[in-house]
Parts: sequence; C-alpha cells; structure tokens
Amino acid sequence: MNNYFNYYKSEVLVGLISVLAIVIFLAKEQWGISITIAGTITTLLVFTSKHLWKHPLFKWMFWVDNFSGRYEGIVKYQYVDGNGNCNTGEMKQVKIINQTGSRITVSTFTVTPDGTKSSLSVNKGMYVEKTEDEQHYRLIYNYHNEGSTEQGFPPHYGTEVIKFIKNGEDKSLSGNYYTGRHPFQTKGELIDFKHINNNLKHEF
Repeated sequence: MNNYFNYYKSEVLVGLISVLAIVIFLAKEQWGISITIAGTITTLLVFTSKHLWKHPLFKWMFWVDNFSGRYEGIVKYQYVDGNGNCNTGEMKQVKIINQTGSRITVSTFTVTPDGTKSSLSVNKGMYVEKTEDEQHYRLIYNYHNEGSTEQGFPPHYGTEVIKFIKNGEDKSLSGNYYTGRHPFQTKGELIDFKHINNNLKHEF
C-alpha cells in the first residue's frame, strides 16, 4: 500500500476514513455485524481507486485529473555520435496512459517512417505536480526501454518530463526527455501529442 493514496485529497481521505469508521462501528454495535473496520475501509477505498475514481460522483476525492488514453505525436531527438557529429531527426511516437486512482502507468513506443515499431518503454515510478499557475499538470518519471536488436540499440533507462493540458474535452501532452543509452546518450522534445481515444491496448 506504499504511496497508494498519493492522489487522494488528504483532507478528504482523513474525513472519509473517520466517517466510515464511525458508521461501521455503529453498525456493528446496532446489528452485531461481524466485520473489521480497517478491512472494510481498505476494501472500499481499493474498489474506489480501481473502478470508481473517474466517475463524477467520486472525482472530487482526488486532486489529479484523468490523464488516461492514447496519445500520438512527434518526438524530435538528437545525439552526438562517436565522431562528434550531432545527429537529429523526428519520428512518430505513441503514449498510452493507463490510470487508476492510485497508479499511473505510461507505455511508449516509436514508429519509424517504414512503419516499424520500436521496443516498448514503461515508466518506473511517477511524480505528479500542478504547474506553477495551477492550471495544468506535470508528470515526471523514469522509464526503462527494452532495446531493439533490429534497430541496433541496447536496453536503457531514461527520464521524461511531460506537461498535460486539458482544454474542454481536448487533452494534449508536451515535454522533454533524455536517456542513458550507450554508447550515445540521447535527448529530445515531445511535440504536438494529442489525445486520440481511450483505447488502452497497445501493439506490444
């Protein structure tokens, strides 16, 4: 349960647990129901986190927005090769954000001009904060890429800083990344990522 309640509003969580504890205690006293207070509260919160968190009746319990869905955009990359030359380019990239009330998973793959899909990247950990103006959100996370034998690069770790903007029903992402890929580290920019649909299945 470590960090399980990160995205709940703390004041709401404390108040809700207190009310539930009192209600369950009174029910036990009144009707002699044989249930544990801690177990019942945990079950209700876990069910809310998995299934109810994005519904209007329960969204007020959480301070984060709903980021989930499939996003497609362009990644501009650059790296310096062994000869000291700076290489740049652009490729299509897909991000699929799978979210519950307690966890956010970002799966990423890149599509080359001939349609070949890169190896899958999945985040390791997640930090979410509101932007300085309190209008949008910033997602910061490390990720692991499985590497690609076909494309000639090994498994590696990287870091992404993504800005999430919601305008009505429209959702978009932008940001930057860098990697610890060997022998040449890479970095780049995420451009014009648009929310395409809510299909959370990916091609890997």
